[in-house]
Amino acid sequence: MSCNACSDTLKSKAVSVDGRLAANVFERDCGATTDFSSIVNVQSASDKFRGEEGLLFVARGRYDLSVTWTGPRSLVINCRGCSRNNIFREVVALGDIDVRYNLGSAQ
Repeated sequence: MSCNACSDTLKSKAVSVDGRLAANVFERDCGATTDFSSIVNVQSASDKFRGEEGLLFVARGRYDLSVTWTGPRSLVINCRGCSRNNIFREVVALGDIDVRYNLGSAQ
């Protein structure tokens, strides 16, 4: 029997311009012995939030993440202060979704 000790906190949600997809920005907390993770996923806009599907971006730590749809299947993920060595997942295409990234230092 497995037990998932992690909890996900939804920070923001952006719906694609055609209303079919949602990009979710959320934070995962797996307890006192591990760092937080900042995550972006994509799923059907009509579905209840599920943090395990459609993972596009995962970084260790807490970051100022935002997402912007620039077309029905084009997404931009912005991560202020992201450090390349803390990024575990950076997907540039998922099915017919194209993803671009703006990773920069906090200013």
